[in-house]
Amino acid sequence: MYFKSVLLVLLILLVKYKTGYAQGIPDTLLYKSNSELLSRFHEIGQQNIKALYMNAYIQKGRINNDTLIIIDGFSKLSELYTDEKSIKYADSIIMFTEKNPTSFYPAGAYITIGEHYFDSRKMKLALDNFLVAHDLAQNYFNRDIFYGSNHMIGLLKDRIGYSEEALAIHKENLEFAKEHFDQDTGQLLETTSIHAIAFTYKNLGKLDSALYYNNRGLEKSKHLKFKPLTNYFLLNQGVIFYQLNKLDQSKISIEKALMFFEETNNWPNMAEGYFYLAKIYHAQNQKEESMTYFKKMDSIFLKNNDLLPEAREGYEMLIEYYKEKENPAKQLDYLERLIILDSILNSNRVYLGDNIKDRYDIPKLIAQKEDLIDELKGDKIDLKYIAIGICSALVIVILGLYFRQRTLKKKFNVLMNQDEVNKTLEVEKRPDPEKGGIDIPQNIANDILNRLNTFIKNEGFTDNKITLSSLAKSYQTNSTYLSKTINHYYNKSFTNYLNDLRVNYALEKLKTDSSFRKWTIKAIAQNSGFKSAETFSKLFKAKNGIYPSYFIKQINNVELKQISN
Repeated sequence: MYFKSVLLVLLILLVKYKTGYAQGIPDTLLYKSNSELLSRFHEIGQQNIKALYMNAYIQKGRINNDTLIIIDGFSKLSELYTDEKSIKYADSIIMFTEKNPTSFYPAGAYITIGEHYFDSRKMKLALDNFLVAHDLAQNYFNRDIFYGSNHMIGLLKDRIGYSEEALAIHKENLEFAKEHFDQDTGQLLETTSIHAIAFTYKNLGKLDSALYYNNRGLEKSKHLKFKPLTNYFLLNQGVIFYQLNKLDQSKISIEKALMFFEETNNWPNMAEGYFYLAKIYHAQNQKEESMTYFKKMDSIFLKNNDLLPEAREGYEMLIEYYKEKENPAKQLDYLERLIILDSILNSNRVYLGDNIKDRYDIPKLIAQKEDLIDELKGDKIDLKYIAIGICSALVIVILGLYFRQRTLKKKFNVLMNQDEVNKTLEVEKRPDPEKGGIDIPQNIANDILNRLNTFIKNEGFTDNKITLSSLAKSYQTNSTYLSKTINHYYNKSFTNYLNDLRVNYALEKLKTDSSFRKWTIKAIAQNSGFKSAETFSKLFKAKNGIYPSYFIKQINNVELKQISN
């Protein structure tokens, strides 16, 4: 597609035209004016009739050798369809414009193709097209495509775990939308970026920031009366509430969003909603209902061949469920599905990570260097200063990497010098002075606190089946009392309290047990009470500033140096 010349394209079209390409288009339509055809295209509801009018519009463009009309027609047909036809018409635009690009084409066609692949969860193909669109948008500056390609690359970065970098992109895009668009378009794009920021903060485990941006965006989307965005915010709100252990509020938000996504056949968001509904029911000890939603999630995986990384936990829970039911055939089915999902996630992570770095991150650094060179040339500074500028840019990059490594090592050293953290947690229970008294009987709160100290000493948190309700039941109290006691004395939700204990436990074991460090990250996560390696790694990084893999590498290096000395 990309190597065909304009001449070849025109020859192909000419052959098609002379051999009856216009067949099926009534002559009466070809006698209508372009404005009449466009007007009828927008008025008619039936897709096949709309396509007929637009094909007549394109055919008139061919007859009159009007390239702009032809491109406009292909663009409208591309937007009309959501299947492979959309790609076909976008490809036609690319063939017409790749040798004579404008500020919008062929970059806009690459965005269309990328979005189609993203929606159908073909992430590698999506990234390839977004990167081409981004390069074209920079070369022939187009603000819409520049914003759109950055937004989608940010989403893909977050998808493979580069969430801090994704957050920076989305925040830059938010400012870009404010500066470069009129009020109506700008408001919509700002709200889109706010959703991406809220989603990324949620993935980073920074739930206060996630909720702040999500609430802000939800209000803006309601004001704009844009239903898709409103429901994206509702779904994200539901996930945040789940992570804050506000299960009832979480369920309400997710179910509202799912009504819209089911109506519009939005499979990826349906899968996310089903996964978290399943988790909510599981946390509420409604196991059968939970498995129903995990199976709904699985049915979407069979359609899309893709799920969010955290959704793999659903398969682990299905496998465990059928193990308890003594149904090895079902266990095997879901185990095979989990293996396939892991393979897809790992393949995407490697491909996207490498290509984003090589084709997006590094070109940005080079562009900064070239801007510096152009600036120096503009000021008529001689070549030695240009060389100094280039060297300076390289030094900045090298220093950046050096200071990043230095910062990481500093964080590592801080962790190594910490005392045993879970023991410290027992005596650091101080109520927030702004909260006032706890609104449950003090003798009950004291009893719960004593039991929690025992819970820590016995490492009860390493059981990944622990829930608020199951722990409360074992303490012969209720979930509300337990939740309020933890929130009052530790200033944390139950989920965050549990996750902190698990991260602290893993950190201490890694520091003191060399055999523990030989385990895989997944095995370390499971031994510490986590159900997935992804969740463990993200929470370890959020709490300690470095990933567990980096910590293990550094502590092993320290021990090797000690042995060699």
